[in-house]
Amino acid sequence: MCGFVGALNMNKVPVCERQIVKMRDMLYHRGPDDEGLYIDRNMGLGFRRLSIIDLEAGHQPMTTADGRYTIVFNGEIYNYVELREQLTSQGVKFKTESDTEVLLYLFVTKGPTCLSLLNGMFAFAVWDKEKRELFLARDRLGIKPLYYYADEQKFVFGSEVKAMIADRTIKREPNYQAILDYLSFMYIPDQKTFFKDIYKLMPGHYAIIGETKKLQIYQYWDISFEYAEKSETEFIEELRSMVKDAVRVHLRSDVPLGCHLSGGVDSSAVTCLSSKYVTKPIKTFSGKFAEDEFYDETKYAKLVSRHANTKYLETVPSESFFKETLHKLVWHMDEPCVGPGIIPQYSVCQLAASNVKVALGGQGGDEIFGGYPRYFFTYEKVGSSLNEENEAVISQSLLDKLARRFTFIKGYINQHGIKTTLEKIGKSLFEDKSQTTGFEEIWKKYSSSLLEASSILSSEINEELYGYDPSESFFQYVRKDAADNVFDKMLYHDIKAYLPGLLQVEDRTSMAVSLESRVPMLDYRIVELAATIPPHLKVKGLEPKYIFKKAMEGLVPSEILNRKDKKGFPTPINVWFEKDKSFIEQILLDQHAKKRGVFNPEAIRSLLNSPAKQSWALWSVLNVELWFKIFIDENPDYVDSEGKVREKAGIL
Repeated sequence: MCGFVGALNMNKVPVCERQIVKMRDMLYHRGPDDEGLYIDRNMGLGFRRLSIIDLEAGHQPMTTADGRYTIVFNGEIYNYVELREQLTSQGVKFKTESDTEVLLYLFVTKGPTCLSLLNGMFAFAVWDKEKRELFLARDRLGIKPLYYYADEQKFVFGSEVKAMIADRTIKREPNYQAILDYLSFMYIPDQKTFFKDIYKLMPGHYAIIGETKKLQIYQYWDISFEYAEKSETEFIEELRSMVKDAVRVHLRSDVPLGCHLSGGVDSSAVTCLSSKYVTKPIKTFSGKFAEDEFYDETKYAKLVSRHANTKYLETVPSESFFKETLHKLVWHMDEPCVGPGIIPQYSVCQLAASNVKVALGGQGGDEIFGGYPRYFFTYEKVGSSLNEENEAVISQSLLDKLARRFTFIKGYINQHGIKTTLEKIGKSLFEDKSQTTGFEEIWKKYSSSLLEASSILSSEINEELYGYDPSESFFQYVRKDAADNVFDKMLYHDIKAYLPGLLQVEDRTSMAVSLESRVPMLDYRIVELAATIPPHLKVKGLEPKYIFKKAMEGLVPSEILNRKDKKGFPTPINVWFEKDKSFIEQILLDQHAKKRGVFNPEAIRSLLNSPAKQSWALWSVLNVELWFKIFIDENPDYVDSEGKVREKAGIL
């Protein structure tokens, strides 16, 4: 796991070596073990390495023996052993044992078609010195990040935006469309970022640019929901075998590794399977909050730890940890994304990093097998328009339906308060079913963070946003013909739009502490297999992730498989915000925020003083305002003169 940055001057002006070094070293946290630099006149590459495989000989940038191709690579290729054997049989001679060299020569021999052969998480760039062309690619699901900036003079790219904007010729300007996307959904559904003119290379895409060739972007992978004609038993057996193999190859490492363990079915499956493939007990890392028993799921994590014979380790982040950490997380994230779960996730990563260098987790299972309540609320709402086969997915006894609703609503009340819960969930659950509302609007309703996000923005910003509708980028995935069934349309949307946001958090919270995080549930083979399983088996009888749970029977404790109180590491920000509103006020309503004029001050005061708990809305605006302070203002309370985050914020 590493970080890289690069620049290609299209005007053929030589790159400044000192500048590339400065940009590279903004990524020190991603790779404290080694550093590298490559300069070829108007092309420069910088690299920071976290050594995981072939610790001594995997130095980057890495160049082919003939000097033509040079690669920088962030990630892991899990099937590199098998690919190496194939290349060796074709006459390729290797100097190292690293997956980087395998990837380099695979690209040399196959070109862009090599991407279909890779099983891993990756973002990489290859410079062709002879053709004066640059090739960039990102893995299928977007586990590893890759950003770029392009104008007529230069093309700049990197693992994190902060490294790119260390080049002071790139203007730091906010992209208000992306900000509105985030406020609306808590993620950005497309290639936009908070930074104007800086974009994400989307998952499953590659790009080519050269001195005489304009930037061209191609999609090399997508999901198609075409159901296989197999029995339930056949699906279960194939899925069980594939998950086992995914965990096995994800355990390839030359350094100590462990597992994130929440007590949910996905992380429990990864932990239980990992313990079967290692010779010594592995370490597992869990977290909880002391504010209320609702915020403590560790009884399930401890149960799994005993079952898998792991060494159980635990962290308990506090309110003070939140206050001291938030500005650092905003800096590491590059731009706000998803909810307050990043706080405990970062704390668990800190714990893991003090014990191992690699940690496996369960990210992805909900999106590929159907684990979120909003899938079922949406599906039930549009049930009247479904055919018989689809109806079977949501058919179950009234008692079971009510029990599941009660469990979900109880958890929502704990996080958001009774009034907010009734407004956002309760009204919808009990409204007149004769009212016809289209699938798209229902799905948007359950997927939105703030339905009227523009209402908290100032009139000036709303005027600038005139004519922009966040719904257009949001609906693009459910409107695509990748799936016919509405349940699969929701999964496709989340895999393409929501999951990359979660993976951004996964990457940043781990890399912030120089920890490699692996997600075997997102082995592309599992994702593709899941797309062939019809919805009535994914969520049979409205049982979330039914087919996956059946596949894990006998491997994961039944108490975990039968859990009805899924929570997803809830964070007590509502408690913290109520306890100390001054912390929020001095960020959101200071002179810098008022002068900037992004938010409507009255709307912010209304959120702060509302009798309903507005913790998630406050979380969103707090992150946006801190982003402005850190990246646009470069406020010395938060960052030093080089733009690097301070250990402690000056306001505390």
